[in-house]
Amino acid sequence: MLRDPDVLTAGRQIKEFFSSSAPDDILLLYVAGHGVRNDEGNLYFAVTDTDPGLLFVTALAAKDLSHEIEMSPARRVVVLLDCCYAGAFADRRNLDHAAPRPAPRTSPASSAGDAAAQAFTLPPADDAHVRGQVIIAAATSIQQAVEGRTGGLFTRCVVHGLRTGEADLNHDGEVDAHELHLYVDARMRRLGAGVEQHPSYSVHQLEGMLRIAHRATATAPPRTLLPPRATPPPPPAEDRTAEDLPPPARGDPGRRPLSRALLLAAALLLPGCGIQSDSPLADGGCPAPAHLRVAAAPAGLGAYRQLATAFEDWVAAQRHGCRSADLYVYPVGAQEMADGLRRGWGQEADGRAYLRDVGPHPDVWLPGAATDLPALSGPAARLVASAEEVARTPIVLGVPVRAGLPEDRRPATRTWTELFAETAGRGGVVRGDPRVSPIARMATAKLYNDGAIDPAAARTRYEQHLEQALDAGGYPVGDEAGLLCRQGLLRGRTAVVVTEQELVRFNRGDALGDSCPEAVTPRGGDRLAAYYPSDTPAVRQLVVTLTWERDVQAGTTAAYARWFARWLHTDPGRAALVAIGLRPWAYDPVTPISGEYGALPGWPFSRVVQPEPDAFVRRDVDAVYARARRPAHFLVALDASGSMNTVTADPTRTRWEVAVAAVEQAVTHLGGRDRFGLLTFAGAGGSTRELLRPGPPGRDPVGAVRRATAGIRPGGGTPLHEAVRHGAAALRAGPGAGDPRRTLVVLTDGKNTGAQPRPAAAETAGVRVVVIAVGDVTCADGSLRRLTADTGGSCFDAGLGSLEPVLTRVFRAIWG
Repeated sequence: MLRDPDVLTAGRQIKEFFSSSAPDDILLLYVAGHGVRNDEGNLYFAVTDTDPGLLFVTALAAKDLSHEIEMSPARRVVVLLDCCYAGAFADRRNLDHAAPRPAPRTSPASSAGDAAAQAFTLPPADDAHVRGQVIIAAATSIQQAVEGRTGGLFTRCVVHGLRTGEADLNHDGEVDAHELHLYVDARMRRLGAGVEQHPSYSVHQLEGMLRIAHRATATAPPRTLLPPRATPPPPPAEDRTAEDLPPPARGDPGRRPLSRALLLAAALLLPGCGIQSDSPLADGGCPAPAHLRVAAAPAGLGAYRQLATAFEDWVAAQRHGCRSADLYVYPVGAQEMADGLRRGWGQEADGRAYLRDVGPHPDVWLPGAATDLPALSGPAARLVASAEEVARTPIVLGVPVRAGLPEDRRPATRTWTELFAETAGRGGVVRGDPRVSPIARMATAKLYNDGAIDPAAARTRYEQHLEQALDAGGYPVGDEAGLLCRQGLLRGRTAVVVTEQELVRFNRGDALGDSCPEAVTPRGGDRLAAYYPSDTPAVRQLVVTLTWERDVQAGTTAAYARWFARWLHTDPGRAALVAIGLRPWAYDPVTPISGEYGALPGWPFSRVVQPEPDAFVRRDVDAVYARARRPAHFLVALDASGSMNTVTADPTRTRWEVAVAAVEQAVTHLGGRDRFGLLTFAGAGGSTRELLRPGPPGRDPVGAVRRATAGIRPGGGTPLHEAVRHGAAALRAGPGAGDPRRTLVVLTDGKNTGAQPRPAAAETAGVRVVVIAVGDVTCADGSLRRLTADTGGSCFDAGLGSLEPVLTRVFRAIWG
C-alpha cells in the first residue's frame, strides 16, 4: 500500500512487486490517483513530485508499468485503474490526438484502496490453469474519472459489488473479472446518470475465466488483512431516538459477504482523484456508510432523490458530521415492481435472471400512488415488511396563466367533466397514458364516471380532444414528467393533467426526472395555475419497506430502511416531504405549496377528499379505455450496417443479435388493435429492406420477428435519413381507421452515411420518430436530436455496455 509516494519510491516498489512474484501468484495492481496524458497522448500516473512539464521523468509511465507486467513471472495479473484517461493503459499504441494536461492535485488520498484490496480473494485451487492479464479501467482513453462528495465513482462501485456480493451476477458464489466489469459498468451508469464516464474492459493472452473473489463459507472463515470488527446489533425497539440509529454496516454475520483472503496486491494511492466512498474508515475517522437501495416511481425520480439527500443530511447531523447513510435511488415502474415481488427479484426465469436489468433488490420502495401496491399472497406477501402512508397530493388541472381561465374556477367549483369541457375549448388538454401513469388513470376514472360511460362517448367527449392536443403540441405519450418537459418548451394555452406536487415543482424549475434532464423554469403566462376539481382524488404517497434473505439484505440495512420510514413521520421528515411539494399529515403546507408556485394552500376547501379508485373501478376504466383509445402503429427500423457486427459486453453476442432479441421481447407488449412492422437499412449505396409489412401482431409476433431477421448479415454503410423517410412514408400509407398513433422506432449505432439529406418536416408529418442510439453514437449528436425534436418523439441512449436490458426497458416504455 503506497500512499502519496514520490516517483522513485513508486517505481522501485512496483518493479520489486512484479519481479519477485511466483508463477502461481495472482497479482493485483490498483491505481487510485490522477491520470495525465502528454502531447503525444501517452498516459502517465501523477505522484507527489510530478511536474506536468516533465512527465517522462517525474511521473509513472503507463508503458513502463505494462513492461513490468509483461516481464513478471506471475501468470495471472489483474489491473484496476481509477483515474482520468485510464482506458489509454490498455492501448499499446500512441494515440493520434493529445489530451489536456491538468496539473496533479495534492489532496491526500484516503483509505478506499484498503477496502478495495481487502475485497479481493484467492480463487479456488482448480483455477491454476487460468492465465492472462485483465484490465478494468474507470474511464475511456479520453474521459475524466468522476470524483464526487464520497470519492471516486469507479472504486465506490467496485468495493460495493465485492463487499455486498452483488457483483456475483450468476449467483455461483464466485466473481470473475468479466462479471465485475459488467456489474461496475451497470452501477456506474445508474449512480452517475448524465456523466460521460464508461469503464473499459481489456484482456491480454487470457486463457479461461479469471475468478478474483468468492463468498466466505461457514466452515472456512476468511483470513482478513485487517482484524475483524464486532458489529453491534441494531436497536431492538422501533421507537429509538436519533442517537440510537443502527450502526453502519461493517459485515453482517449472517450475510455471507465476499471473503477477504490474503492476496498479493499493490495499491497505489496517488494525489488527486481521491477515493473514500466505501472504506472502513473515511476521513476524520468516520465509519463506512450503510447503503440503502430505494426503488422509486420514474415520474417522481427528481423529487425522491431530493428526499433521499435530506435523510442522508439528517443522519449525518446525528452522527457528528459522518455521512452514515448512502441512499441509491433508481427508477422502477409499478408493473416491474409487482413482477419482481411475485416472480423473485433476480431469480432465473426462462433462462435469464428476471429484473436484474432493472436494478438491485430494493430495501425501500416509493411508489407513485397507493394503487401501485400490488395484491400479494404467499412468499411474495412476506417480502413487504410495511407499507405506510406518509403524504398525499391532489390531482389538478395545470392551466397556463395565458389561457385566461377565470380564477374563481380554481377552488373546487367545477367537476372534472365541467372543467375539462371549458378548458378543452380554450387551448386543449393533455393527459398521460393511463396504461403507465396512475395519475392519468385516476383522472380518467373521474372523466369516465368511474367506468360507467359508454366507450363511444368516452372516445368522442374526451379521447379525441386529448389526442388532438397531444399531436398539436408534439407531446410525448407517457407519464407526466414527459408532458411537463415538453410544456416547458412551448408558449401555448394547453392545460396539463398533473398532481399539485408536479405542478409546483415545474413552476419552481425543479428536476422532472431522467426523461427530462434539463428542467425549464416557466415565466409569466407560461406558468401553470392549479385548478382543483371538486371531485378530484388525492394521490396517497406510501413508503414501503421490503425484507429479503440475509445474503441479500444485511440486518443493518433493514434497520436503516425502517428508520427511513419512521423518519418520514417526524417533523424533519415531514418538512422534507413539504419541500418536495407533498402534503404530509398534521403539517401545514408552506412553500412551495403556495400561490408563488401556482398552488392553493387551502385545499381541500372543507370538502371530503375523494379516494383513489379501487380495483373494481380500475378494471372497468381500463376496459373502457382499451376500446376508446386509438390504436398504435409501430414500425421498427433496425440498423444493419457493418458496425452492428461489433461484439457487446457479452462476448458471445453482437449488437445486431442483442437488438433483434430486444425487439422480440418488445413485441410482446403490443395490443390486439395495434399494428407492427419491421425494416432494416444498410448498404454502401444506401438501401432499406422491408422485412415485415405493418399489420396486426398476430398470435406469434416473437416468431415472426425471429423468422424475418434470420437471414440478415449486417454489412455496409448507414443510410439513416433514407430509413426515416421510408419508414415515415410506410406508416402514413397504412390504414387510418381510428386515427392511429404512428411511431417510427429507429435503432442505430452510427451517423448517416447516405447521400440523402435529413427528411423535411412535411415528410415526417403525423409520425413520431423515436431514436435509440447504441454503440458509439449518442443522443448528444445534433442530427439525431433534430430527427426527433419536431415530431414529439424522443432519443434514448443505450450506451456501449450491456445493450439488451437497456433496449428492453426503452421498448417497454415506447410500447406503453
